Amino acid sequence: MKKLYILSALLFISTTFSAQELFTCYDEWKKVFENRGAFFVNDGEHDKVVVVVETEKATNCYTASVGVKGGVVISTALYFDDDSYEAVEYEFKEALAWSINNGMSKTRITVDDEMITIMFTDKIKPKKKKLKSAPKPNFDLN
Repeated sequence: MKKLYILSALLFISTTFSAQELFTCYDEWKKVFENRGAFFVNDGEHDKVVVVVETEKATNCYTASVGVKGGVVISTALYFDDDSYEAVEYEFKEALAWSINNGMSKTRITVDDEMITIMFTDKIKPKKKKLKSAPKPNFDLN
């Protein structure tokens, strides 16, 4: 019986760790955008941007600089650890405009089956204010 409890506990712990790995950097950023919303992304260069690259095996988030014109992504450059950056041109399966909505680009699929999403993190709206609760009475009501 003891072995059954130990085996159950180990199974529960391993399931918990596996579930935590399913919550990727993309999921975390997406939740922020969904909860707070984002301001309009103006034309120009944007440095505080996250590029999400999803494959079957992994999801990675990279810091980037992105050019926008007419509400469409026109250029991308990924940053390295030493703060230098290099332009990246993705080859997509479909020739569509890389539009932006609520601070996030449309997810596009490359010819290598990578899903690319751009998130304009500097456009996230601030936290909404919460109402202040009234204090409980601290005197004798009798």
